[in-house]
Amino acid sequence: MTNPNSTHRKPPSSLRLVKMARRHLPEILEIEQLCFSETWREVDFLRLIDLPDALCLVAMESGQVIGYSCLWVVIESSELGNLAVHPDFQRLGVGARLLERNLDVCRKRGVTAVFLEVRASNQQAISLYERHGFQRIGLRKRYYAKPVEDAVIMKACL
Repeated sequence: MTNPNSTHRKPPSSLRLVKMARRHLPEILEIEQLCFSETWREVDFLRLIDLPDALCLVAMESGQVIGYSCLWVVIESSELGNLAVHPDFQRLGVGARLLERNLDVCRKRGVTAVFLEVRASNQQAISLYERHGFQRIGLRKRYYAKPVEDAVIMKACL
């Protein structure tokens, strides 16, 4: 997959956010491999797709999946378990759009706090989360294995 705008770095012109479906999984799993050293498996996504307390979205551009997110709600809190954007489309606002939709849905469901973990070295993601109201609240030492790295725990109050 290549971004036809990659030389000009323009935001996707026809970006749509839609509910994740099984048919999206091949493209999602490809993006997983490109973005993470520790990846979710197909079964991980399948467990969440149909859960009423989960929200799994895909970002579509010209019929292709270019990003996705998964979160789940437990009473008044939520956890953002996964958010990724294909490398050809990063830094174009796709991740922000996914995150904003997730936060909007959480607010509508009465969620008061959203939590997530992110690699301590992933400054791009940490900056995105901080721009959307997340604060660093803790550290999970050696949380990730490939490579071994701490996870920053973040929380947004809604």
